[in-house]
Amino acid sequence: MSRTAPRTRKLAAVAAACTLTALVAGCGAVQTGAAAGAGSGSKAGKTIKVAMVPKLVGLAVFKANQQGAQVAAKNLNIDFTYTGPVDASAQGQVQVFNSLTAQRYDVITTTANNPSVLAPSLIQARKQGIKVVSYDSDVLPQARDFFIQNTSYPAFGKALVECVAPHTGRNAEITVLSSDPDATIQGEWLKATNAYLKANYPGLKVVTTQYGHSSPSESLTAAQNILQAYPNVKAIIAPDGAAEAGAAEAVKKLGKTGKVVVTGSSDPASIRQYVKSGIIPCSPLWDETKEGQLVMQVSRLAADGKIGPNSTFAAGGLGTFTAKNGVIVFSKPLIFTKDNIDNYQW
Repeated sequence: MSRTAPRTRKLAAVAAACTLTALVAGCGAVQTGAAAGAGSGSKAGKTIKVAMVPKLVGLAVFKANQQGAQVAAKNLNIDFTYTGPVDASAQGQVQVFNSLTAQRYDVITTTANNPSVLAPSLIQARKQGIKVVSYDSDVLPQARDFFIQNTSYPAFGKALVECVAPHTGRNAEITVLSSDPDATIQGEWLKATNAYLKANYPGLKVVTTQYGHSSPSESLTAAQNILQAYPNVKAIIAPDGAAEAGAAEAVKKLGKTGKVVVTGSSDPASIRQYVKSGIIPCSPLWDETKEGQLVMQVSRLAADGKIGPNSTFAAGGLGTFTAKNGVIVFSKPLIFTKDNIDNYQW
């Protein structure tokens, strides 16, 4: 995949008219601190340039975001670019941000490899009038205008635990295989997971936490090492797309199907075979394509000055959402099981 793939879109009608004033922030809905942005500098009706910068290009969940964003961009008068580093690199993202800022993009959207390393370049972009919308994994609040949070963290932590607890018994050794120690969203999920374990399953003990750096091969190796070093482990919680698939493949390769279960956060295509075989009894996520659509909806509203940090707004066919201090929760966890996973072909 090329690092930069700009796509120019034809003019199309943008958002809804102010007849939806009860729903669209900036047209009279509940709004705090947004009025200034709705006046001068509004780009309403004009073509805007929006870039989506994932943690790395090539990962299936981010491709699904891209697909959804491209669908929405067609209808929102957005000239859309999808670009990012080839590896999960914060410095690689910084280089991309600096290039996009120099090209005077209207909105930069991103899921962060590291919240603090990315902040200076994004703060500089904001100083030049560029809106910043983070999604999936947040940056520092001062470095963005809005953050689209996939799900509430407590709900996701609960979902991860409840996917494995029925299969381990209430007293067992479990382990964690994550992406990187400083990955924002995995860190939040694991805090929530540990809190839920402590409150509801104190007999489930996390004996080690390892990292696969969002690499399928590294995740597979790390999972194999875990299973060999900790033979009594009954479950691996792997809140990363590559980590979940890698852990499940390790269980399969080492002949531990039926003895060790896995859960995590991955696209359905990557884990379908493991869900059907029972290695992954269930796996929470959200609809990545629709999230990509919401990223574009928020980008358009932000560029037009029609959304504030505390506001309620309509996002096309996706429904109505609320921003609270710049944070927008996208959905409840979507739980993939063997009964429904074939309904999701991405």
